[in-house]
Amino acid sequence: MGNSGVGMFLGDVSATALWLWFIGAFILGAVIWYGVRQSGHLRRSERAQLDRNTEAAQRRDDPQKPMAR
Repeated sequence: MGNSGVGMFLGDVSATALWLWFIGAFILGAVIWYGVRQSGHLRRSERAQLDRNTEAAQRRDDPQKPMAR
């Protein structure tokens, strides 16, 4: 039997290596999806710290500006 179809396309790549490629691509896709999904969300403590840092920077830049709260 000669090389034909998928065997010709893959050459010497084994079925195991091909499955490892698919599994790796799936894991990489899942990690990227999770990172994109979580990128805009902060924990409550992180949000509070960001607000305090922003207020401090605004007071430093413009001491005459009234406080937000």
